Amino acid sequence: MKRVMNLYESCKTPIRVAYFGFILVAIGFLIQNESVNVFYTFRSSIILFLGELCLRIGELTIMNLPLIFMMNIVCKKANNASPVVMSLVGYFTFIVTTMLFSTQNLNAQAYSTGFGINSIFNQPSGTRLPLETGLIGSFLVAYATRVAFIFSRHRGSYSLTNIFARDTSGIIYNFVFCFILGLIVAYAFPFAYVYLQRAIAFISADLLDPMRIGLYSILDRILSILGLGNIIRYPFWYTSLGGSFSNTVTGQSILGDVNIWSYLKDSNASYIGAGRFITPYYIINLFIMPAFYLGTLFSMSDRNDRSLLSAEFIFAILLSIAAGNPLPTELLMLMTSPSLLLAYLLLIGICSGVLVNFEAFLGFSSKISNTVIAMPGSFADFIINIRNASLLPSIRTILIVGAAAFVIMLLYTMFYYRFLAFDFVRTGNGESLIRDIMEIAGGKDNIITAGSGLFKLNVYIRDPEKISVEKVQDIGVRKVVETRNGLTFELGTSCYAIARRINRRLIR
Repeated sequence: MKRVMNLYESCKTPIRVAYFGFILVAIGFLIQNESVNVFYTFRSSIILFLGELCLRIGELTIMNLPLIFMMNIVCKKANNASPVVMSLVGYFTFIVTTMLFSTQNLNAQAYSTGFGINSIFNQPSGTRLPLETGLIGSFLVAYATRVAFIFSRHRGSYSLTNIFARDTSGIIYNFVFCFILGLIVAYAFPFAYVYLQRAIAFISADLLDPMRIGLYSILDRILSILGLGNIIRYPFWYTSLGGSFSNTVTGQSILGDVNIWSYLKDSNASYIGAGRFITPYYIINLFIMPAFYLGTLFSMSDRNDRSLLSAEFIFAILLSIAAGNPLPTELLMLMTSPSLLLAYLLLIGICSGVLVNFEAFLGFSSKISNTVIAMPGSFADFIINIRNASLLPSIRTILIVGAAAFVIMLLYTMFYYRFLAFDFVRTGNGESLIRDIMEIAGGKDNIITAGSGLFKLNVYIRDPEKISVEKVQDIGVRKVVETRNGLTFELGTSCYAIARRINRRLIR
């Protein structure tokens, strides 16, 4: 539990940055979205300029999330500014190493164009580019930096780096570590990429197979969480792997699911399956994400915390419906409740398969060509298609499947916080943790009640003098705060279950 909470604390700020970045993108998206403009067209040059400003700042923020995660982790771990500089040197060492030592015959989506880093060394047919490693690369560099920083602070008497200052020796250590990591990734990445391409080929072999589309949806969300979503999105959205349509009159050939949908949107031509890779996002944004937010909010038994966070959760629900991108919330699940994330992914896969089985397809049109920040599945794109009579059966099916997914996600989220998360606390030692918490609070008679907030347990006590401060270090909880009314323990997703068990003991 302590390691999980440490990881969450290290990544809490970057997740908030990701959330803010997507809010900026959502503002630009809503201003420029064709479906929104049907209801209201923004004509003011100032509003259009602000929309473009928000869109570009948000895009730049999201595209550099791996770097933001890395810098925040190394700063949190060492509580020192020096590792931040060390991590930048290590990160550039890592990506340049992947550029110079990796094979350059993979698909374009396997490479990164960030920072404008490229080389023509030993590449007569073009330029060499670094591999796109997403969060995997940033986490590797972050922990390499941490090790290098520790080494630089505990150098041996006869260390070769003793001739340098500690920070300089740390940079040297990190340069070596990240170079080695870059070599490993440069040679291992193509092997993993081959298996991913096999999965993509398997999916594209039958675009009306529910199992294959379900697999696509699961892989899409996993890769998006890792910062590698473009690897699977681009081929299906914009190339022949996502389908093709030929206009027999003009002879024009349209490739890719998104391109086909955009082309057919205002024409009388028919194509079975256009939008099949976009439809699951309507289920995610309009139903599953709101259910998760509500389930989390309902699992806060502390009325004060619930009232304080209600507005924030309502805003998150409205944002998900209006222009949602589930990535920040998925990152939060990964850091705090991996088992809940697995259930979420499974639900998405099942819903995707059901939609294909009933031939419910609904795409989207967007001027945003960047698949990483694209926001398919918004309410505006959904509601505008009601005008098309041929799409009404698909819309009806999406509403039915979405309603079922909403109920399942809501109930499972509440069930997880109430029961499943409790054993995740200490893999079977949750009861001993409850006894320790009650002892720290001064015993059963000194506790008024216990309530759960967002990842924290609030224990309200009668007499602060009876708190056993010396026992806090023994229970393995990352953070304990003494408040005006009692104690607050950071316990992650298990807070509701622990609060309920403490209250049960109080009434015995």
